[in-house]
Amino acid sequence: MSQREMDNEANIGQESDAAAELWTGLARLPEKNDIIELLRELRGAGRKQLTILLLGKSNVGKSSLVNSLLGEDAMRVQAFKLQADAEVATVVTRQVSISDDEIDGFRIRLIDTCGLEDSEAGDTVNLTALKKIADDLRGVPIDVVLYVDRLDLYRVDSLDQAVMRAISQVLGQDIWSRTVVALTHANLSQPPPGTSYDSYVDGRVRLLRAAVPRRFLFRPKLPTSLVENSLLCPLSPESGHRVLPDGTEWLVGLMGDIVDVALAKKRAYEFRSRPNQKALIAALLLPLAVAGEYLLFQKVIRPVLESNQRRVEADEQRVWTLRGLQRKAMGLHAANKPSDDVAKRLSQMYDDD
Repeated sequence: MSQREMDNEANIGQESDAAAELWTGLARLPEKNDIIELLRELRGAGRKQLTILLLGKSNVGKSSLVNSLLGEDAMRVQAFKLQADAEVATVVTRQVSISDDEIDGFRIRLIDTCGLEDSEAGDTVNLTALKKIADDLRGVPIDVVLYVDRLDLYRVDSLDQAVMRAISQVLGQDIWSRTVVALTHANLSQPPPGTSYDSYVDGRVRLLRAAVPRRFLFRPKLPTSLVENSLLCPLSPESGHRVLPDGTEWLVGLMGDIVDVALAKKRAYEFRSRPNQKALIAALLLPLAVAGEYLLFQKVIRPVLESNQRRVEADEQRVWTLRGLQRKAMGLHAANKPSDDVAKRLSQMYDDD
């Protein structure tokens, strides 16, 4: 890792390994035992830390989701938008300490980011913010990305599509293979008229997945979890876990998807500067162009030149043969055909004249 990458990794969280706080909120989570078992799976696979990057527009609940995952008010909930000279990301790192040698010391690192739209410029993508996020992430291993949006929005508009395209262009298409879609405000008591909760959720998920740019001919199959950050989220009478209208225990489900995605990849995602696309294409095409020119010369041009040369030599031979017959009929000795060197010098003499 370069010095710049190490500096960025330190700057994005401004936390050294020794500075991670104890995860005190874990004990307050109703889903504590299930979360610990999921973290055991990561620890059993040799993982010592789980790093999660949250991306999405403003006001979709990214910061609230950080607080829900940790069980504490680690992030101030507000419209996290990019201001002049402001940080584009805030990192919270917590360390497990539950008097269990198997899991103690495991760290969870959450990277919250600013909204990716620029409402002041007419609801366009805030490429300045996204590029600053990418620059700060350079060399930082990311296990899972949470793309956060709201369930209670009824459509995917052009801005949503533009944000997803920008993420692919700046951070790379591979980032979607490590992404879980988290849909907040999922405690819908009244879905749109004429539809059930389940059918509405299916339609919303299908629209979001269809908006993700294709990689070659395929779109990534994004796992999707429903989220309700509100304190008014109902609790299951059996388990005491927070549940949604369809009975889903959302925090356990979300953490399960996160762990599955993290374990599915042997290596974490790391942002690297992408080379200039035009220069890369030119570099790839240059050998093909040279090879094409070589094949064109060998298979087309060279045979034509050789055929023309043989035709010229045959014509010259006929001329000298005819001249010899004429001189013989006149009782003269046969004409001597000049050597190639003499013919070349004679040709140069005539050209000079």
